[in-house]
Amino acid sequence: MTDYAPDAVPVLPAEAIRVALGQADLDMAAALLEAHDRAVRQALTADALLDPRQAQRWACLLQEQQAFLEELARLRDHVGEQLRQLQRHQRGARAYLGSGA
Repeated sequence: MTDYAPDAVPVLPAEAIRVALGQADLDMAAALLEAHDRAVRQALTADALLDPRQAQRWACLLQEQQAFLEELARLRDHVGEQLRQLQRHQRGARAYLGSGA
């Protein structure tokens, strides 16, 4: 896991998460997301004063996170559609086998 300094803008480990998801390693993907979330929360504690020179980096991180969330939502929707198709095919196969044809 990446260890972030409290005063640094965390880096979204999007590629590592994609790799973990591609390998169906949901535990690793979740661990990467949790580590990133902790780093962001640590950097944005109530007592933290952010360096105005880092405003653009924070804005970029926000855009990266939003784009990544949209990508994950698209993937979720695609997987959901595949699951619905599989269920339809399974019902059709059961109906065929049940008909004795």
